[in-house]
Amino acid sequence: MNRNDEILKELESRRNYGHGIENFRAYLRSIGNPQQGLRCIHVAGTNGKGSTVNFVRSILQEAHYRVGSFTSPYLETHYDRIRINNINIEAETFRDYYDRYYEGWYAYELSSFEIDTVIAFLYFADQDVDLSIIEAGIGGRFDCTNVIMPLCSVITNIGLDHVEYLGDHVEAIAWQKGGIIKEGIPLVTAEKRPSCLAVFQDICTQKHAPMISVKPIGHIEKRNNELYFEYDGLPIHLKSGALYQSENCACAVETCQLLRNHYGIALDDKQIQGGLFQAQWPGRFEVVWTDPMIVLDGAHNVAGIEALCASIADMKKSRVLFAACEDKDSDAMLRCLCNTHHDIIVSQFDYFRSQSAHQLAEHFPVTIAEDYRKIIQKAFRDPSMPLIITGSLYFISEVRGYLKQLKE
Repeated sequence: MNRNDEILKELESRRNYGHGIENFRAYLRSIGNPQQGLRCIHVAGTNGKGSTVNFVRSILQEAHYRVGSFTSPYLETHYDRIRINNINIEAETFRDYYDRYYEGWYAYELSSFEIDTVIAFLYFADQDVDLSIIEAGIGGRFDCTNVIMPLCSVITNIGLDHVEYLGDHVEAIAWQKGGIIKEGIPLVTAEKRPSCLAVFQDICTQKHAPMISVKPIGHIEKRNNELYFEYDGLPIHLKSGALYQSENCACAVETCQLLRNHYGIALDDKQIQGGLFQAQWPGRFEVVWTDPMIVLDGAHNVAGIEALCASIADMKKSRVLFAACEDKDSDAMLRCLCNTHHDIIVSQFDYFRSQSAHQLAEHFPVTIAEDYRKIIQKAFRDPSMPLIITGSLYFISEVRGYLKQLKE
């Protein structure tokens, strides 16, 4: 095992470490607060965080800015969490940061996510990026990323996920996510529920922070698995057939307009349109094969599955391959999938929190496939029927790796 593999194994063992945000702040002070020199956008929400980060990154990159982005979880390699202009941090660079700073991480007993966050801060500061887009982990208020002072805060939406940590109703979760709102710093949100917006507005009023809500999306049309619509008078074309991406896109447009109008970020409408068209986000309604058509969509909670079902409502009958982690409301997710006209197959994957296919199938008229590879192989034998692969992002990551092997 080489040093990089040893580091990733050590990180995996530290998932449940960490002593809260104040301990993390103390550690950052001990190394000179590298995050304080970054010009940041902070993105939280239940779904759509990664896509929104990617849209904003692509727009700013189209306008010739050098942009750092920090997202989670990874899809292909641990290093794709930390990127500059969509290029992963080098494994050797990650290793150098780890070996240089690890004594402090052990002294403060940082978690693996906190360590990734520190490396992102250090890397972006050392590389002198123009802007950094930081995706929150779970929640927001007590998340370790909430040590930054951003140019703006973004909350994509609120749904019932991680209820054991964040609360069992949407208003409680909105309060947790709303914890990223800072004194005088604008909030952009695509959330629609009046009760959640009221929570955000209360926090914004207390913090003297303006709140900007996404406007209605007009004339949305899906053609050849791509979206065409209008937002705030701007015609937009996305290389995605996922209807839910229009909301994430709108959130990104509002964020970039705010950066342009209030922070002197130079970009024009053509760069916004071009950045959105160029943006592609792995694992989010990603067409990874065309014959047969295979789509990967990391719909890992109820709201995500509902959004996926809306996006495939106009597709001809297809197979849907689903797997989920044990801490998810898989019954509600499967009820939604079973209400579609598609064949539903449940499976499992190589992860300690994966539900077994038999657990998932217990109350539903679905097909069980313990080995998801057999369903993918079946798709190649019968290319006339599209295959939608969805559920846990860890499942999507494993499937992507398998499909990559097949291509090679």
